[in-house]
Amino acid sequence: MEKFLKIKSFLFIYFVFVAGFLVSCSDDPNSVGVDTIPKGDQLQTNVYNTLTEKVDQSIITFQEDSLYWGSSDRLLLGEYKNISSEVLISFQMSLPDSILILLQENDSTQLLNSWIELYPNYWIGDSTNFNFTAHQINTSWNSVQIDEDTIANIRAGLGPNILQNYQYNAGDTVIKFDIGNEIVNNWVKRSYDTSYPDDYGIMLKPSFNSGMVGFQALTSIPTSKYPTLFLVFEKLDDFIDTVEISPGLDIHLTSGDRLLDGPNSIYLQGSISVRGRLFFNLETLPQNVLVNSASLELFVDDLNSFQGSIKSDTIAASFYHNFASDSIRYDYGKYPILRSGDIYSGDIRQFVQRWIDGESNEGLELKLSDENRSPAAVSIYTGEHPIESLRPRLTIYYTK
Repeated sequence: MEKFLKIKSFLFIYFVFVAGFLVSCSDDPNSVGVDTIPKGDQLQTNVYNTLTEKVDQSIITFQEDSLYWGSSDRLLLGEYKNISSEVLISFQMSLPDSILILLQENDSTQLLNSWIELYPNYWIGDSTNFNFTAHQINTSWNSVQIDEDTIANIRAGLGPNILQNYQYNAGDTVIKFDIGNEIVNNWVKRSYDTSYPDDYGIMLKPSFNSGMVGFQALTSIPTSKYPTLFLVFEKLDDFIDTVEISPGLDIHLTSGDRLLDGPNSIYLQGSISVRGRLFFNLETLPQNVLVNSASLELFVDDLNSFQGSIKSDTIAASFYHNFASDSIRYDYGKYPILRSGDIYSGDIRQFVQRWIDGESNEGLELKLSDENRSPAAVSIYTGEHPIESLRPRLTIYYTK
């Protein structure tokens, strides 16, 4: 009996001890041993805000002149605001054997009709009265090696306007026009008889200054939306056959003068590649810290911005290796600064960490991600704006 009471007493004390231990473990972990760690050795998350820290900053614009327009997945044609864009297209005349053999035999097969169709996938400005002209190109070109001399030669040797039977009304999904059977017939014959003149395609030039259209370029899909040349062949008393010809080359050529920046804002604009350089002086940011996040915020002046049917919703931020020589560290990648409402924002943590770790802070390059396929202009407030909350802002969360 005495032995039983001792065991019972022991078990009671044991369960009381275990219950007390479990309760202490369920308390806030900060209350268990944290006071024994020196304050200087504890991990602390801190916030560094360029607005509250009164950090010196600057944002300026410049124009990049090395855009490769042949890489664009959208061809732009028209004039809007300060931008004008022309289109060059050369169709790849590849005929089916069933037609080619009959044409080579010089029998009664002939080109009965032909026309070109464009399929708009983008508009900016007025689409109601949109119009343009078409001209035969008489100079060799390609979309990879085209330069100012080539463009000048093309323009100097252009033929007259050959556009006929233009068909388009606002809201249509197709722009349709003819360029004359004689010209197209020469292209057809050139495909199997080299005695005919070379086929360099056509140039489309805007004749309306309040709108611009975009349509699919060769660098994108689906192929069913490429500008298309339709050929209707007829063999007398036998058949009529329609052949669709896709482009073999295409490119758009844009030009224009930069817009004047406002007193408290700068422009980023596509088509003529107006970019920005943003710099924050982060000398007061503590060194030897780990950056958890670095949120960049840019505020939009919508009143002075303009965009098309597809919005420019992303700014690409790149790491400047040397601003004076316009040297970008492309191997560091680009950070997307996304638009929500009237703010573009994104995390540039790795860029800030590199500056803290000793790389020179030359600032960031900012550009519209769709700059080679859109004439859109986005106005961004600068650090001189009288309302501080609208100035570019960098909020850094870091751990000592």
